[in-house]
Parts: sequence; C-alpha cells; structure tokens
Amino acid sequence: MAEFKSQSLNRRVQIAEFKWQSSNGRVQMAEFKWQSSNGRVQMAEFKWQSSNGRVQIAEFKSQSSNRRVQIAEFKSQISNRRVYMAEFIWQSLNGRV
Repeated sequence: MAEFKSQSLNRRVQIAEFKWQSSNGRVQMAEFKWQSSNGRVQMAEFKWQSSNGRVQIAEFKSQSSNRRVQIAEFKSQISNRRVYMAEFIWQSLNGRV
C-alpha cells in the first residue's frame, strides 16, 4: 500500500490525497481525493477497484461551489467485461439540469 498526502497554504491546492494498493503486481485499489478553496473545485474524489486485472468498481464524485455544478457523481460496476451497473447523478443550481 502506498499513500501520498499533500497540503498547501497558497489557497490553490488545499488537500490532495492518493492511496494505492497492489497485489501480485496489479493495482487493486486506487483512491484520489482533491480539495481546493479557490471556489472552482471544492471536492473531487475518485475510487477505483480491480480484481483479476479488471475494473470492478469505479466511482467519481465532484462538488463545486461556483453554482454551475453542485454535485456530479458517477458510479460504474463491471463484471465479465460488461457493464453491470452505471449510475450518473447530476445536480445544478442554475435551473437547467
């Protein structure tokens, strides 16, 4: 397991975190988190899991405070090379989506 964390006070990158796990030379789980206080990207999170060398669960979450994209969420599950579940959630405050 490898883990990387970074914090900055220049108000561009607040928190960046990366976690990585591997078994038998292949990535088993990767997780990435990003937070910023510049009003563009509030939180971005990406999770990835794999078994026998194939992607099993991929998840992406993003939040922004600029009133364009409030919540965007994507979930995907794959089994035997076919998409088992795909879910996309989008919310906006501008009244369009």
